[in-house]
Amino acid sequence: MAANEELMDKIRKAESEYGSSDKWPDSIVKELNRLANRLPDITHTENILMIRRMIQHGFDNYQIVESRRVSIGHIRHIRLEMTRAGELDYEATPDELKQIQYNVSHMLNPNNQVIATAMGRKKDWVRFMREKLREADNE
Repeated sequence: MAANEELMDKIRKAESEYGSSDKWPDSIVKELNRLANRLPDITHTENILMIRRMIQHGFDNYQIVESRRVSIGHIRHIRLEMTRAGELDYEATPDELKQIQYNVSHMLNPNNQVIATAMGRKKDWVRFMREKLREADNE
């Protein structure tokens, strides 16, 4: 049920039970205010899910800002919440892994920062993916 439908149902119930809003008990008013002032649940909107996916794929904050048209503070907040909740698990597609391998073999000084800059990704993501590639080579 949407938040405003729930709020309207409670208002209708209070009006039918107590009449004018001047006669409503404080507990009912507090409950209605709590419902009216709560923030909407935006954690599962398409844009938020895309931002979370881009963060998991190591995209730089500025690339996400350009791509998704949101503020950098919003991106930082989502990244921080993901980190605190232990949800920041880096992922890569096979194409991204090939791109890392290509950069390592074709760059003059293929350190993580240089590769991250070339790919527009976070250095931590590159480090994690290179470790993953090394583990796959050692198996």
